[in-house]
Amino acid sequence: MEILSPREDRAAEPDGVFGSHDAVRDLRVRFVEGAKKGHVEVEGSPDMVLEVVGDKSVRKDTKVLRQLYWEAGIPEYWLVDARGESPSFDILRRGKRGYTATRAQEGWLRSDIFGRLFRLTQHAGPLGHPKYRLEVRQ
Repeated sequence: MEILSPREDRAAEPDGVFGSHDAVRDLRVRFVEGAKKGHVEVEGSPDMVLEVVGDKSVRKDTKVLRQLYWEAGIPEYWLVDARGESPSFDILRRGKRGYTATRAQEGWLRSDIFGRLFRLTQHAGPLGHPKYRLEVRQ
């Protein structure tokens, strides 16, 4: 899915997106169908976008998209970076001048959009490779 900035001169395809029923009903978000099939574009401001940082996308994910999503009015920007020894997980909240990081509460981050606490944990998988789990609690 593609998200356009209000100026429509920049667009992004987030790794994940969430638009609530209320956002769709109130026409804050509109899912545009593709010419062949499926939805290919999001117009408006979804409630949350997710980006996973890669070696080739650090600047884009942490600077460029952060600004684009803020300009688009997206309330929460979730940013995951699993490239190091332990994963980094941030829930960024939209403020007047940009996004600010949510403060962790004993390792948990609160999402206002979902009304829940989240944390990303890493464990060794059966072959010793990292395995990640997004945990949720009230």
